[in-house]
Amino acid sequence: MKKNQVKILALALYEASKDKKGKELDKVIANFSAYLSQHYLVSMIPSILIELENIHFLNEGIVATKVTSPAELDKTEIKKISDLVKAKTKQEVVVKTEEDKDLVGGAVIKYNDKIIDMSIRHQLNNLAKQLSN
Repeated sequence: MKKNQVKILALALYEASKDKKGKELDKVIANFSAYLSQHYLVSMIPSILIELENIHFLNEGIVATKVTSPAELDKTEIKKISDLVKAKTKQEVVVKTEEDKDLVGGAVIKYNDKIIDMSIRHQLNNLAKQLSN
């Protein structure tokens, strides 16, 4: 029920805030915040914000891309990844990065339902499989 409730609340906020600016938008957000507070749903705000972003991206034709690497990527690397995903999807791309010190090298790129695993670990596992055959 909680997941459906998050989706319903996020969609309600998206619809209520669409095309609103300034004081109108402030009022929508204030009313939404008051509703969450009155119904003891404040703890759901992080999940609602994630779902709200998903709804926005879907409606605007934006592909959310998550890149996991062992160290922070520079702007050039992020741009290359963004261009790669944009070429494959023909949509605008928003790249979020995450560091994972357990990765030896390379990166793992996730977007839509796709995973491009270019990590050294993955490449070594593939090599080990090929050598064992």
